[in-house]
Amino acid sequence: MLLRICSYNIEWFNHLFNKDNSLKTGIDEQKRLSAISNVLNQLNSDLIGVVEAPNTSADGQESTITKLENFANNANLPTNRVVTGYISAGTQEIAILYNPNKITVCHSPDGDSNSRSNPQFDGEFYYDTDNDRIQEVYKNYRPPLEARVKINNKEFKIIVAHTKSKGIFSNMDLLHWERESHRNRLKLLAECEWIRRRVDVWLKEGSDVILMGDFNDGPGMDYYEFKYGRSAVEIIIGDIFSPNLILRNFTGKPKWTYKGWKPSTARFKDRITETYVNVLLDHILISSGIKANGNSPYKIWNPFENEEAKPFKNDLLEASDHFPVTLDLDF
Repeated sequence: MLLRICSYNIEWFNHLFNKDNSLKTGIDEQKRLSAISNVLNQLNSDLIGVVEAPNTSADGQESTITKLENFANNANLPTNRVVTGYISAGTQEIAILYNPNKITVCHSPDGDSNSRSNPQFDGEFYYDTDNDRIQEVYKNYRPPLEARVKINNKEFKIIVAHTKSKGIFSNMDLLHWERESHRNRLKLLAECEWIRRRVDVWLKEGSDVILMGDFNDGPGMDYYEFKYGRSAVEIIIGDIFSPNLILRNFTGKPKWTYKGWKPSTARFKDRITETYVNVLLDHILISSGIKANGNSPYKIWNPFENEEAKPFKNDLLEASDHFPVTLDLDF
C-alpha cells in the first residue's frame, strides 16, 4: 500500500482561528485558508506533520485538535483526524493530521521521567553542549510529538519536531547578537541530541522510525556547524560508525547558489544584507526498515525548483513562508 507522508510548517496557523475554535471569516483569513486547503488537497497526503499548528489554551477553551478537525472537514480533506502530544508552554503546537481510513495514529510518549540523559520530552535534559565538562540543563519549548502509527498490521514510530530557531527577532547590537546566536545554536544541538537518543532506543528495540519537521538547520548552514563539527540535522541522522542506526536523508547536502541553498524549503531575510536567502530547514528522515515507493519518492514542493509545484505556486506562496515536503512509502 502506498502511504504519502508530509511535513509542513504552516506559518502562524493559529491566526486563522477564533477563540471558540471556529475558522475566521475575514477576507484575508479566508484567502489563506483557501490556499492551505488547495495545497493540502493537491498533495493528497495520508499523514501530515503540522508545525506551527493552532494553539491549545491553558483553560481548555481553545483546542488544537478541534481547530484542525474543523479545518480538515471544511476543506474536505481525508486527513480529518488529529493527534497532539505535550502542549507547548507558549504559542504554536505540533500536531498530526491523518486519514483514519488508512492508518491509526496515537500519541505514544517515551523516555524515563527519572533520567537525565533520556527523559520524557516534557522534562529536563542534561547535556554538555560546549565541552566544558559541565552538563547544562535544557527544556523543550515545544516538546516533539511522539506517535505510534499502524498500517496493514505493521507499525512504526514517528517524531514530529520543531527545534530551536537560530533566528534573532529582537533589536540588539552585534556583540549581543553574536552571544544570542551562540546560545541558540547550543540549545538547537541539545534538542537534536535529545531526539537522537530517543531514536537510538527505538532502533535498538527493533522499531522502524520516521522523523520529520522543521529543524531550523541543515548541512552547511552557518559558522557554528564548523565550530562544533556537524549540523543539528546530522546529529539526528546518526553516526557513520553505526550504519545500521543511520536515518536516511533523501535531500543530501544542499548546494550554495547566489540565491542561497538549493534545494530549499523556505527563505528568510538576512538582517545584515537585507536580502532573501533560500534555506533547507524542513526534513523527513526514515530508518532502513522503511521502504520508499517509486523512483522519486521525495519531493520538496518549492514552485521555484519543482515543476510539479508550479501549477499551484500562488497557493503555496499564500499559504506559508515554508514549502511542504512529502515522501511516498510502500507498506
